[in-house]
Amino acid sequence: MDIYLLLKFAHILGFILLGGGLLAVWVSEFQAYRTNEIGVFAESSRYTAIFYDFLVIPGAIITATSGFFLVQNLGLGFFEEPWLITMWGLFLFEFIEGNTITRIQFRKTLRSSKKAFESGKTLTEEVRENARTLINQIVHFLDLPMTMVIVYCGTVRPDNWTTIFTAIAIALVATALMVILVPRLAKKEK
Repeated sequence: MDIYLLLKFAHILGFILLGGGLLAVWVSEFQAYRTNEIGVFAESSRYTAIFYDFLVIPGAIITATSGFFLVQNLGLGFFEEPWLITMWGLFLFEFIEGNTITRIQFRKTLRSSKKAFESGKTLTEEVRENARTLINQIVHFLDLPMTMVIVYCGTVRPDNWTTIFTAIAIALVATALMVILVPRLAKKEK
């Protein structure tokens, strides 16, 4: 059996789990923004935690492990190619951010929404604000654009920093637009 093909399969599988999990988290969070019902808000928070713990985290572990061994198998230096440095750098940033800031925030949202639901409260802006902060919105909306930059680097393999910084800048602009527009669009749909 070819070890390279096995590692490549594992890497793709990891990214499918990771990307699918992040997309599922995005959809469940969007549902939480759209609803006026505390039960739906609490359920969306629960699904966010489930998708994160059972898709995003395993996908990230599989991706990191297979990626490490792919670099070894291909004889690439970890710091020789701009695209590889960017992939590892952004992956580590997202992994650390996801397991600190994001985890703290979505667990807080889950606890707050569950407590509000069990106490019979209605979903008010105060309940939403207690469950979410601006930093929570930023890191939540940052995940998909930065994952797209990682995928871009792995597939296109840009060899210059200008292209990579342009991709990162586009991802940051997309994040800012989502932070500004998604909550407003969700409120209009209510």
